[in-house]
Amino acid sequence: MLKLVRCLKDSLLRLSTYAPRMSTQRSHSPPTPSSSTSTDEPVAKRQRIESGVADGESNGVNGSLAAEVPTKRKRTLPYEKGMHLAPMVRIGTLPVRLVSLEYGAELVWGPEIVDKAIIGSERRVDPKTGVVSFFKNNRSVFECHPIEKPRLIFQLGSASPELAVQAMKMVENDVAGVGLNCGCPKSFSLSGGMGAALLKDPERLCSILKALVGATDLPIDAKIRLLPKPASSASASPAQTPASPATPQDSAPASPSAAAPTPSAVLEPTEPLTITIPPTEHASPSEPTIPLVAQIFDTGIANLTVHCRTQEMRSREPALHDRMRSITEMGRERGVPVVCNGDALGGGQEAKWGNFQELCEKTGVSSVMIARAAEANPSCFASNGLEDPIKVVIPRLLRIAVATNNHYQNTKYILNAMDLYSSPTPPSREVNRDLKQRMNKAKTYEDMCAIFGISEEEVKRIRETGVEEFVPGWVKRRKEIVEAEGEF
Repeated sequence: MLKLVRCLKDSLLRLSTYAPRMSTQRSHSPPTPSSSTSTDEPVAKRQRIESGVADGESNGVNGSLAAEVPTKRKRTLPYEKGMHLAPMVRIGTLPVRLVSLEYGAELVWGPEIVDKAIIGSERRVDPKTGVVSFFKNNRSVFECHPIEKPRLIFQLGSASPELAVQAMKMVENDVAGVGLNCGCPKSFSLSGGMGAALLKDPERLCSILKALVGATDLPIDAKIRLLPKPASSASASPAQTPASPATPQDSAPASPSAAAPTPSAVLEPTEPLTITIPPTEHASPSEPTIPLVAQIFDTGIANLTVHCRTQEMRSREPALHDRMRSITEMGRERGVPVVCNGDALGGGQEAKWGNFQELCEKTGVSSVMIARAAEANPSCFASNGLEDPIKVVIPRLLRIAVATNNHYQNTKYILNAMDLYSSPTPPSREVNRDLKQRMNKAKTYEDMCAIFGISEEEVKRIRETGVEEFVPGWVKRRKEIVEAEGEF
């Protein structure tokens, strides 16, 4: 068990220092801005029209209408349960989401998509693979598949209530929930008033959430970062160290299909990363994020995820788990689940490895969101421990990618971001170097599959096969979900 945890910790350190620059082919950045005026009728007005009641009229005593207008029941999702896949640009595309569900992820967030990028897009369904794509300017902005819908959450970047609702309406029938990104620290998001910029503009943040909550029966969630403590009360901590490059989950929206790193970027073993979670008997009574959290809870959201770092912090700095408990307790009082994000390694509730139980005890949460550990090896969601990325995980992910016709350059990016040392049987330095170099040189799916023992004949067969064959565990679990909750 200690060996598995050490492997994951090694992986997190390597991922935080390895961030290849990639060229883009499919853009998640906003094209020409669309009109900021929503064409949708306000919810209350639409209800009056559907009930045959005109503006200014009433259909009951004292003009009371709200209690008599039937509304759709809000859907719910198990935010409070288990381990979730974090939204990660370029990494959190369809193949990684499906393989994460197969390994046991409870919910999966897609990569952040900016509102203007998807507004006005054309929805297309591939009759062969079943993949649903949203095209704009001859580029795919977002892809999903009906098989993942019961647990798929669309991650939205927006600074406008009107545009946020318009963007949400584009994907409303293809996802199970929508989340607002309120934590991206990159300049692209900040300059547009999105991401972490919303933390300094609570009124705008809450207006977007209220607009989304009022415009759909889908559950709406928000993902924030901790606010910095005042200088007078902040003690010397990792938060004060110089910033390092952002991790994928904090990156500005960009192309999911980017060129693979060069052979010179081959990962090498490094000293193990030590992630300490010191014991805390009492929560801080002066958590500066609490007032903002209270405002967010008042918007009617279904869940709040807190990345336990401030806007200025980066992934190599230990997450501030000791500041979570007061937020978790407020969520419990308000009936809103709170998910902890930051330095989660996996393990699950019944597992005897990872740090899931430790984080839950430390922060008071019952669920965590995983980013870097899932990027290194998505089998981190498995309750029985990591699986070998070379022999098991990568071949499985490759078959899913081929079956869904995922853009090859995106698949190559995902595979190069994985850590081959994040394994119960880590390879030698020589084997790791050889595999990484061969992966970097692979130019087609056939080339990449051959490296991991998948023949050309099998690749052809996979292309004629539905993706369901390669996620049998998820197919079984999905059937149980639909039987219990109804078709999505």
